[in-house]
Amino acid sequence: MSVDPVHRLSEDFFQDPHSVYRELNEHGQVHQVEFPSGMRAWVVTGYDLAKRVFADPAISKELYGSAGEIAQANANTVLRLDPPVNDHMLYRDPPHHTRLRKIAMKALSSAVVRDFTPRIEEIAESVLDEFAGQDSVDLLTTYAYPVSGSGICEIIGIDAADRTKFQGWLATQISTADTDVKYAAAMEFEGYVHRLFDERREKAGNDLISELMSPSADGDRLDQDEILAMVNAILLGSVGTVAGLIGNAVLMMTTQPHLQDELRGDPELIPAFLEETLRYESAGNLASPRFTTQPLELGAHTIGSGEVVLVAAAAVNRDAQHFDRPDVMDVRRAENRHLAFGYGIHRCPGAALARTEARIAIAALLRRYSDISLAVDIEELRWQESLIARTLLSLPVRLEK
Repeated sequence: MSVDPVHRLSEDFFQDPHSVYRELNEHGQVHQVEFPSGMRAWVVTGYDLAKRVFADPAISKELYGSAGEIAQANANTVLRLDPPVNDHMLYRDPPHHTRLRKIAMKALSSAVVRDFTPRIEEIAESVLDEFAGQDSVDLLTTYAYPVSGSGICEIIGIDAADRTKFQGWLATQISTADTDVKYAAAMEFEGYVHRLFDERREKAGNDLISELMSPSADGDRLDQDEILAMVNAILLGSVGTVAGLIGNAVLMMTTQPHLQDELRGDPELIPAFLEETLRYESAGNLASPRFTTQPLELGAHTIGSGEVVLVAAAAVNRDAQHFDRPDVMDVRRAENRHLAFGYGIHRCPGAALARTEARIAIAALLRRYSDISLAVDIEELRWQESLIARTLLSLPVRLEK
């Protein structure tokens, strides 16, 4: 019986996953991989196979269930943290997932969020005001994170003075840091959010935590741990994702300056530009883990029960069998059904909010400056060492009025 080869990846994977995926695709669209941390998983790099993985009921998301426990042991990794912050809908199967997602979608479409667009515009403009007299800034730390972080934190009801701490806790959770470091960050996050609960019980506010603490129309009410986990999931899916999208979009505009002229000349193109950025260089590399609950035929491989399966969004969205000229950035691409926000029942519930925040941030930047260019050689840019995030550590740019 033949044994599937294990492709061992080096630290270079984080800096240029696309070249790694191109090499892997020479051998098919399903691969057994060992990451630099020692974690082993099956990685899917093809679009159609990815949609199947996202939708197959034999592939579980239950991190805290038996399939997740077995898969973590087989993968030589620890994904579970004991604090309840990670016991959220992202790691749940129906029917529990169905209930949590219904409540999340209601909250994210509520007036609290719907009426927030003008405030996001104000935040973007006020952050840009702080650049007065500066011709060079780190676009990620001084603009993308403040806009995305301030926006979602204000929606949730987190004090402005505490938002930098939240950004640190979230970054640690998606990093390749040791488990004990992630655990400590999760515990700090948990303690802070519990204090917010105490405040809202005393006096409800016009914020998402107050919304989540209220019973739904059918009387369903989240318990405290469920709200804690949902707040964590919303923040994880908002701050890093939106900041990364803004940063990656600006990177595209600096490496292809003609895009700036096109977008200034026709601001209606900005949504299409962001969709193409989501496809070409989205803020996500690999989707969150999934676990096989029974043997599975996938591509040319038989994957046993209790294995970790990862969809490589960065590869799937450049699948030459699905996208014409996949390695070309084309804002006028006719068909762009990328999977940057996932697919099926686990598709990101905050996708609309993420698109809105990124659109406002890019539009404000283009209105304010006539030219945005890299302040360092592109080879000097470094990416986060994260399996989940595809986000730069910094993005130094020059700004011209």
